[in-house]
This record gives sequence, C-alpha cells and structure tokens, in this order.
Amino acid sequence: MKIEACTFVRRHCSILCLLLAWLCANGAVWNVVQVVAWTKMLHDYSQVMPVTRAVRITFDGSAPCELCHISQKAQDAAREQLPRDADLGGGMEKLLLLSETAPAAVLTPPDFAWPGVADTTGLTRTDAVPVPPPRA
Repeated sequence: MKIEACTFVRRHCSILCLLLAWLCANGAVWNVVQVVAWTKMLHDYSQVMPVTRAVRITFDGSAPCELCHISQKAQDAAREQLPRDADLGGGMEKLLLLSETAPAAVLTPPDFAWPGVADTTGLTRTDAVPVPPPRA
C-alpha cells in the first residue's frame, strides 16, 4: 500500500512539474502576473467606487498599475527574443493551415486476393518456365 501511494505522489508531482515547465516555456507566467494585477486593481478600485466603474477602469487600460507595466515589458522582451518567423502574432501560414480542407479518403478494394484466402491454389503462372534453368 505504501509503494502505491509513493508512485501516486510521484506521478502527480511529475505531471505538475511538467505542466509548470510548459507554462513557463510558453510565457504563460506573464499572463498569470497580468491576471493577478487585474485582480489587485479590481479589489483596490472596488473599495473606493462602485463595482461597475471599478471593472470599467480596471479593464479599459487607461490607468495600468505597476504589475501591468512589468507584465507588458516582460511580454515585449520575450517577443523581441523570438526569431522573426516565429512571432506568435503574425504567422499567416498558421491561419492558412487552419483553413485548408482535408482530402477525401478514397477506399478501394485490393486488385487481387491473397493466395489461399480466396483461391486455395494460389496465383497461377502465365509464362513458360525457361528451359534449361538459368545459371547464376
């Protein structure tokens, strides 16, 4: 029972670490920072004004907080480090791949059956056997 619990914990820990590494490699950490900044701004604004106005001011982008600036600068720096053709915002080839249609699958029966399956004698020879046999 103890070994099963250990493998369960190890498996879940490795999945969690893999997910965290994938998020960090894709730059999602800065998106999390942005969400934290929006949450903090919404909380702070809702303390001094109505919630509807706080939501409008938080998400209109007219008054970004320090965390918003940090997140934006980090995302811009990450985009500058990418090669020109790997820019995530302007890949038109990716859009073209999405709009292409898959070719229709055409299934045709085989030309002949395997020997022994449809015919017990197999395929018959049509040309004559060379006499005498060729020498190698």
